[in-house]
Amino acid sequence: MDKQIINHPDMPAPYGAYSTAVRAGDFVFISGQAGVVPETGAKAGEDFETQARQAFENLRKCLECSGSSLGDVVKVITWLGDAEERAALNDMFGEFFPNQPPARSTPIVDLPMGLLLSIEAMAIARS
Repeated sequence: MDKQIINHPDMPAPYGAYSTAVRAGDFVFISGQAGVVPETGAKAGEDFETQARQAFENLRKCLECSGSSLGDVVKVITWLGDAEERAALNDMFGEFFPNQPPARSTPIVDLPMGLLLSIEAMAIARS
């Protein structure tokens, strides 16, 4: 099985020594996407909904640039910065994954820069 690092100018750039997206066989693996505006590197906002919406949009963009989609996601890890936001996360998860949602784990963690959410995904690669 070959491993391919996926780089695309529309994808958020990594903030360290890792790849944003890697394709291995028929799967694509997306590194954690946070509520950060790709063009500026700044937080999308201070509130959970604004950051979460940006994180989901960043994830969508990475998947699309990798030949996949939200509908192809089989597993996500949603790193949640505040346990009180579980219900809001569930609502947004239902919005972005309305049918056949992927498997999910949600550890509560201390995220950098005051971020409230980061989403990591594994998906089927279609093209």
